[in-house]
Amino acid sequence: MSYARVLTELGKRIGKEKIFTEPEELYSYGVDAYTEFKQPPAAVVRASSEEDVRAVLELANRERVPVVPRGSGTSLSGGSVPAVPGAIVLDLTPMNKIEVNIDDGYVMAEAGATVLEVDKACRSYGFFFPPDPASSRIATIGGSLAENAGGLRGAKFGVMKNWVLAMEVILPGGKKVRIGEPVYKWRWGPDLMSLFIGSEGTLGVITRAWLKIYPLPEKVVRVLGVFDRIEDAGKAISQIRRRGYVPMILELLDRETIEIVNESLGYNIEVAEGMVMADVDGPRESVWRIAREVESVMKDCGGRTRASDDPEEMEQLYLARQGAYAAVTRAYPGVLLEDITVPLSKLMEALRELDRMRKEYGLKMPVFGHAGDGNLHPNICFDPRDEEQLRKARELFVKTGQLAIKLGGAISGEHGIGLAKKELFLEEIKAVRGEGYVEMVKMIKQLLDPNGIMNPGKIFF
Repeated sequence: MSYARVLTELGKRIGKEKIFTEPEELYSYGVDAYTEFKQPPAAVVRASSEEDVRAVLELANRERVPVVPRGSGTSLSGGSVPAVPGAIVLDLTPMNKIEVNIDDGYVMAEAGATVLEVDKACRSYGFFFPPDPASSRIATIGGSLAENAGGLRGAKFGVMKNWVLAMEVILPGGKKVRIGEPVYKWRWGPDLMSLFIGSEGTLGVITRAWLKIYPLPEKVVRVLGVFDRIEDAGKAISQIRRRGYVPMILELLDRETIEIVNESLGYNIEVAEGMVMADVDGPRESVWRIAREVESVMKDCGGRTRASDDPEEMEQLYLARQGAYAAVTRAYPGVLLEDITVPLSKLMEALRELDRMRKEYGLKMPVFGHAGDGNLHPNICFDPRDEEQLRKARELFVKTGQLAIKLGGAISGEHGIGLAKKELFLEEIKAVRGEGYVEMVKMIKQLLDPNGIMNPGKIFF
C-alpha cells in the first residue's frame, strides 16, 4: 500500500490544488456529526468532477489504499469517519450541479448538492423534493443516498430510496455504472440501485442521481397536541395512522426535549409529557376538515390541541423539531443519539420502556422522532469526563437498540450502522435476518470491492 504513489499520480491527473495533507486541513475530516469517533485521514481529495472520482478510485484500488466517500459530514453513526489509518477521504461537496426537468418530472443532482438546495430548486417551479433530514441545509444528496436518509416528512413520503429514478456510481477500480433511467417505469432485471442506497459508501461512490419530485400542496395546516402522559402521545400517533390519516409530518417530542428546545432556542412551547405535531396537506377545500378530524383523534387520546395555518407559528414549530438534536448537543457535553424503529402497534410500549430505562440509569434521555413511521431518537446525555456516566451511557445505548429488536423493530431507521452500531447490527442479524445474511452481503462486497478499499471497517466489513 502506497498513498505516496497515489497522491503523486493524482496530483498529475487532477491537480495538486485538489489534494490536502496538512494536519490542520485533515482534522475536521477525522470526525463527523456523531463526534464519538475520531481518526484523521492521510489525505483529502476534493473532487470536482466524475473524472476526479474515477482517478481516485482507480489509483487507490491499484495500491490498496482505503477510500472514505464524504459529503458534509452530517453522519450520525460515524459513517464518514475513517475506521483505519492511512485513508483518503474523498470530499464530493464541490460536485453540486442541479438541473430540474419539470416536463419529465425529475431533478438531476450531483452528489455534493445539498438536500435543501435541491428542494429550493424544485420549489421555484411549484414542486418540492420530499425527503428532508434535519440536517438538510448541509446534508448532501450523495450522503443521504448512502445512508438512505429520511426526515420529518417521512410519515407520508418515506426515505431517499423511494425517490430515486436513476443513479451513476463509480466502482472501485474507476469504472462507471449507470443504474436505472430518468423515467417513472423501467425494468432491467434486478434492482441494483438498492445495493448502493444505504450501503454507506462500502460498495462504490454515488456521483449523481435523478430524483422524483412532487407538486407543492395547495394548503398545509399544522395540528399540535400536548399530552400529560407520553404513552397517550404515542397512542395518538398510532390511532391517527390506524384510522387512515397520512399527515405529511407526524412528529413526537417528550418533556425533556421540549424543555431543552425552549431554553436553547428561546421558544415558549407548552411543556407537557408529550407533544405530537401533525401537518395535514391537500386541497384548500378539504384540508381544514381533515385537520379537525386529526385534532379529534388527538383529543380522544387525551390531548389538548390547536391547529394553525399561520406561516410564522408553523415555521417556529418546524424549526423547534428540526433543531431538537442541535439543542440537546448544546445543552450536554456528551450525547449518544439512537435511531431505533418499532412497529406502530408497539410505539406506546417503546415509549414506556424508554422512560423506565431513563429512570433506571439516572441519565437524561430526551426522546423525539419521526414517530409517524415508528422512528424514535432517544438522546442519551452524559458528562464524558465522568467515567461512570460514560459507562452507563454506552450500556443504555446498547439497551435501547436491544429494545427495538425485542419489539420487532430495527436498530436504525435512517442514520445507518457506521461505526456506532456494528455489534448491535450483528445482534439484530442473528435475531431476525437469518444465518445466510452476512455471508450473502459479504459475497456482494467481495464481488464489487475485492481489494476492500471502500470505507473499510463500516457496517460489518
